[in-house]
Amino acid sequence: MRVLVKLLLTLLAAADVASAFVPPMHTKNFLCRVQSAVDDADTAASVQIPPFIASPVLEQVYPALIAHKDKYGNPNIPLGSADGKRCSTLRRLHFQNKLTEEETAHLTDLGFRFHSFEDVYYECDFDEMLQKLLDYQQEFQTFQIPKKYEPDPELGAWVTMLRRLKQIDDLPEDQVSKLDAVEFEWISTRKCGSSFMKRYREVLDKLTEVHDVGGDEAVAELLSNDADIKKWIDAQKQVLANGKLSESRVQYMEDLPGVDWMKEL
Repeated sequence: MRVLVKLLLTLLAAADVASAFVPPMHTKNFLCRVQSAVDDADTAASVQIPPFIASPVLEQVYPALIAHKDKYGNPNIPLGSADGKRCSTLRRLHFQNKLTEEETAHLTDLGFRFHSFEDVYYECDFDEMLQKLLDYQQEFQTFQIPKKYEPDPELGAWVTMLRRLKQIDDLPEDQVSKLDAVEFEWISTRKCGSSFMKRYREVLDKLTEVHDVGGDEAVAELLSNDADIKKWIDAQKQVLANGKLSESRVQYMEDLPGVDWMKEL
């Protein structure tokens, strides 16, 4: 295929055949696109796939990842192409713990972007995940699935996001209705061992209580009088400035009612 493309490029450039049918500028743009495709194909063809790669999906898309990184500075091929879809599949495989540690480390070194908890909710099909949740409930007689559920990490993350989005009224009504119909437990009874989450819940409950009564102004007044909450929020801002606040915790902070936590309080 690449040989045919090169031959076409040579014929068009030498004989100027295209100029008889389209304006010169269109011909030039077309030739540039063809040349770009040839360059990408050359890069992909020269890539040596590391011997430790075991995933068939990663093996298939790896040359395209390298070509994309060489051209754009990162290996994150957008959706809209077959290779973009394979990248999406890689992210799901990683979240499901189906990539080896060596594969994951290598992709991380390349700058490949993996899923966060938020991505899992938005990427997964709701009805497919709901069925998985119902299967879990049938087996264990509860909806209290661990956040980091080893047999299916994707399911644990999805349920965590359901509860978070419902808490801030950002879960679509049709999804809420389906979950209510199966008597989904909206409140997690599991205790998180993270000191961040323990303090976050305390701050969230307090701010929500105040915001429900007096809105943003009431929250602002609370923060001006409660040095402990202000100090904790400022501490998270500093962690973010140091590059050590995870994407999921950033999202948690952004969900605090009445607080623009990125501004000075």
